[in-house]
Amino acid sequence: MKIDLKFSLLFTALLNITATNIYAQQVALVAPATKTPVVNAGFLNQELKQQQLQTEKVKPSGELFNNNLQTHASSSQTTVKFILAHIALLDLEGKPIEENLSFLTQHYLNTPISVNDLTQLAEQITQYYRSHNYLVAKAILPPQEIDNGNVYFYVIKGKIGDTEIKNNSKLNSKLVERINNVTFDQAVYVYKDDLEKLALLLNDIQGIEPSLSVKAGKQKETTDFVISLQDSKRFGGYAMFDNQGNKDTGGYRLSTGTYANNLLGYGDELKLDLLGSNNANLFSARLDYSAMIDGYGTRLGVIGNYLNYKLGGNFKALKANGNSNTLGVYISHPSIRTPHFRLNTKVSFNHQNLADKQSAVGLVQKRKVNSIGLGVYGSWRSVENGVSYFSATINFGHQNNHTNEQSQYQADNFKPKQSFTVFNYTFSHEQSLPKSFALNLSLNGQFSDKNLDSSQKMLLGGLYGVRGYQSGVASVDKGHILQTEIKHYLPLFKESILTTSAFYDAGFGSYYKDTKSLDDSVDNSVSLQSIGLGFNLSVVNNYSLNFIWATPVGKKLKNTDNNQFWLSLVKTF
Repeated sequence: MKIDLKFSLLFTALLNITATNIYAQQVALVAPATKTPVVNAGFLNQELKQQQLQTEKVKPSGELFNNNLQTHASSSQTTVKFILAHIALLDLEGKPIEENLSFLTQHYLNTPISVNDLTQLAEQITQYYRSHNYLVAKAILPPQEIDNGNVYFYVIKGKIGDTEIKNNSKLNSKLVERINNVTFDQAVYVYKDDLEKLALLLNDIQGIEPSLSVKAGKQKETTDFVISLQDSKRFGGYAMFDNQGNKDTGGYRLSTGTYANNLLGYGDELKLDLLGSNNANLFSARLDYSAMIDGYGTRLGVIGNYLNYKLGGNFKALKANGNSNTLGVYISHPSIRTPHFRLNTKVSFNHQNLADKQSAVGLVQKRKVNSIGLGVYGSWRSVENGVSYFSATINFGHQNNHTNEQSQYQADNFKPKQSFTVFNYTFSHEQSLPKSFALNLSLNGQFSDKNLDSSQKMLLGGLYGVRGYQSGVASVDKGHILQTEIKHYLPLFKESILTTSAFYDAGFGSYYKDTKSLDDSVDNSVSLQSIGLGFNLSVVNNYSLNFIWATPVGKKLKNTDNNQFWLSLVKTF
């Protein structure tokens, strides 16, 4: 029986039955036998989460300190030859060095050589130490008389001297000292890896512009460091308009956000993001604050998120509405920092309350979700002119469900309490090509150990999935998304870049992990494909105008539009 919901309030008794059945497909905790996306607080949170994850990519810096020795041809014109019987390598105190470099020196023994050859040997010794992480090492051939075929070299490895901090920023100088002390710890010599890590840890701190230099130390054989800090941009924000919203809460959205760096001087970051739909059916606010808690670069953060919605369209008469609020705490740590590889580890705890109501019939469903997440993420300059990004996260969650829905209308697999485990991964690669072209590849997916609530499901359709389908299409427990894109960059006007792209997307997965409660006629698998074109006009740190057209290919889902158009305009300040 079909009912026009616009007039359903005239038939209250009938509405209580019909609306409950309809809404069971929309807000049920675990939908019984339907592939219809569950449009509720959890579903809408997942839509926004996909967008937030796109902003976390940070490229490795690339080479910081080039300590390769530049060799120069000797200007000596001497042709005097002599034969050496022994070559000694000494420190500045005249003690033999610990390393055995006979594999270098043996080629200069018992054979006629010149002073030019000894100069070449000094360069080889220097290069050996620098290639073994001694940043400022140098071998010196001092003036001497060759006696009985004996010659000696001084090897200066470069001991750590003093550190001078020139702090003209809001960053606390004691924190800089801790970072410096922890990085070098008990090291005696100036190692390239340590100095690079120090520079990279300082560079990770937002709101400052650091520089690091070395100079000859006051003490013999030492090298001093100078850390200079200036304030960079500490405050900023953005405004964005897009059409990436859900049709049931408003397709057009306006977002704005702001950030503040180094408010307390501990490398702290404060971020606030607000979002609303064109008809005010959706509002979201997200606050994230973190600060450094040690000299290793570890950050402690808290995050809060609030979302409020009401459904329009065919569900307006049901007065369907709801909200969610999330409070979380996390610790992130820069486990590896090199010029070509970044690895972070993260531990998080989140407490989430979700409520969905159908006011017209008095239906209320509430969920409380506690989850612990363990993850790693990072980037790697894996090949020349290419950068790879990756992440892997496992979440262990426990969920409490409550509903005032009568038992005969509840899903067969409704459980007041349940635990779940979800594993998510991402991998993407950006490769620069000749003639201003680039190739982008990305793969991401999810696995689960049981049927999930809408707040944990993966969404295959949308701008950050298969772009030929509407946002939120195909909400799955297990799924994978592949995106391939070829891009071309063209400078326009004074500073603008026009990026054109052609892409292919594919997504596949399973609506439910456990199919026992599904009707035999329901196909649990889903597969989506699309192709399209994209155009982006932007100026870095100014504006970005993005337009994408996509169309489904292959076997389409029912009630799918032939074309999808995605539009966004971002202004930063």
